[in-house]
Amino acid sequence: MIEQMEASMRGFAIGLTHVGRVRQHNEDTFYVDEGKGVFAVMDGAGGMHDGAMASSLVREALASIAQPRSAEDLLEQFESRLITAKDRIEQAAAKANGAAMGTTIAALLISGSNFACLWAGDSRVYRLRNGRLEQLTTDHTEAQELVDQNVLTPEEARTFARRHVITRAIGSGIELELELVSGNLRQGDRFLLCSDGLTGHLDDSVIGTFLMNGAPKSTAQCLINGALEEGGSDNVTVVIVDIDAMSAREGVRN
Repeated sequence: MIEQMEASMRGFAIGLTHVGRVRQHNEDTFYVDEGKGVFAVMDGAGGMHDGAMASSLVREALASIAQPRSAEDLLEQFESRLITAKDRIEQAAAKANGAAMGTTIAALLISGSNFACLWAGDSRVYRLRNGRLEQLTTDHTEAQELVDQNVLTPEEARTFARRHVITRAIGSGIELELELVSGNLRQGDRFLLCSDGLTGHLDDSVIGTFLMNGAPKSTAQCLINGALEEGGSDNVTVVIVDIDAMSAREGVRN
């Protein structure tokens, strides 16, 4: 039976993950906590030993975040939990005779009317605002580096032989290096966090069309189904966060 997991928090955020149509095991996982404002997608790094364990160790670490007192406290707790997760991944890798073990992460932190995205690897965060889809993260991959150097076009990067080789991750023998972008929330913002099992099959125009309509759960399922219909060659995970449903509690402005 094809594995599927689901979690939702009081109706404004939803996470779905699917093993896909080719792989036997799901190395993706996600974390959703509306109350603390923490949302994340982790994708066990391809080619590494037991990516499922690595992504699960990060999820377990995030689950220990206490109710934040401020945006600064939330960020500090998040970063400290990732340091803890990296240490646990290192320990697990050592028990596996030093086998490489790691995971990507794409995270969204929300505090009051502010947000921050932190990531390592090629899992992504998008924002739909006023009908316009924007990719807030930049892939940490060899392919993206070549695009930045004007060696490849974005179209060529999609079929580049080493397009899945990531340059950052949370893993054994890898320096923990996160990238961060931050900004203000607006009522009506919709965020999508996803693994490359989605973006490897659906381009941004298709993703944007799906995000335009529907409640978070139905939209998330449509995105998963879209990736499966295009081949489902990888595990696929999505988390959708709608700001409307939290605006009354958090003081988000128009």
